[in-house]
Amino acid sequence: MKTLKPFEIAFVGLSNGIHEFSFALGDEFFACFEGSEITKAALDGKLIMNKKNNMLDLEFVVKGKVELNCDRCLDSFWDELDIHKVFYIKFGEKYEEQSDEVLIIPSTESHIHVAHLFYEFVSLGLPVKRVHPGGESNSCDADTLEQMKKYLLDKEKNKENSDKESPTDSRWDALKNLKFN
Repeated sequence: MKTLKPFEIAFVGLSNGIHEFSFALGDEFFACFEGSEITKAALDGKLIMNKKNNMLDLEFVVKGKVELNCDRCLDSFWDELDIHKVFYIKFGEKYEEQSDEVLIIPSTESHIHVAHLFYEFVSLGLPVKRVHPGGESNSCDADTLEQMKKYLLDKEKNKENSDKESPTDSRWDALKNLKFN
């Protein structure tokens, strides 16, 4: 894909030492990956590559913001990301993934593709719990929160009523006593 072409780095012609590359990780970048949960982003990616005779040390730095949906009210909001990851590429005879941070590639290779690494690091860097900044519900959509409260109150009332109406089965009383001993 044309969008991912800049993420193909030819390292064979580079001298040993540190080399820096900058990338824009926006909407078009994330659209290239099927099933991406990120649709809107304004991220700056930087790759700091330390080329050595037998390996490449890659440091990925991603800063910017992505649009996420709040888990509480489902409203969208922008969240700040600041990601720093290190990845190592060693030269060997065949492709082999030694660990999450180490990849062995054939010594005959001349290019590395870093687009999928940027994508993985950003995807894994997203927060698990996604709520509006500050974590307070006062940032959430008020109408949605009212509907949630109403539903939760109705559900609690229905549960209390069903508990009062349904008698317990005496065969299970002995087991209930075991639970608290």
